[in-house]
Amino acid sequence: MEKSAIINICRGIEGGECRFALFVEESFADRIEQTVIDSGWPEFLKKKFGDNISRHKAFSVNGAACPNGCSRPHISDIGLIRACVPLINHEECITCGECVRSCPDDAMAIVDGKVVITREKCLVCGLCTRTCPVEVISCSRNGWRVLVGGRLGRHPRLGAELPGVYSSNEVFFLISKSIKLWVENYEDGKRFGQIMDKIGHEKLLQD
Repeated sequence: MEKSAIINICRGIEGGECRFALFVEESFADRIEQTVIDSGWPEFLKKKFGDNISRHKAFSVNGAACPNGCSRPHISDIGLIRACVPLINHEECITCGECVRSCPDDAMAIVDGKVVITREKCLVCGLCTRTCPVEVISCSRNGWRVLVGGRLGRHPRLGAELPGVYSSNEVFFLISKSIKLWVENYEDGKRFGQIMDKIGHEKLLQD
């Protein structure tokens, strides 16, 4: 398994102290590993290359518990960033502006006496839910941002982000489907991201 896949997760997922980390279930990393095993990827590589499996042939999954991305999810085959989509209870909001001041992405503002969120700027980090003194900001959806096909090397590229926020079970499905697509379209010397650029990222979201 260690040759066929590289799973790198941040300390926030591992259970270490991180003030930015959103909650992640304890078994998450183990379930990623099991998903890769169940996909048949280790057997595919062994059948194709025997024991001569170099690191660059491995499938990489990097997970981060916040958008700071210490585990470098943007340059892995599949990158995962924990997400909390904020929702404001305007009836109970006292418009103190603490969420506006604490937002690291300038995604919140007070407009006409009401806190508004610029969704295009919001990185769904959930910080506002923890800084609101009257606890009127909640997560309307917890899950993961999913990035596909990031890589370094001679032609580096950041992963392309799939639209939406995905549950853990949906993430495992996307990992399995990603590996299936790579196996079906495998080309020697090509990274997963190069294959996805060729066949289209929308393939991952099709039935």
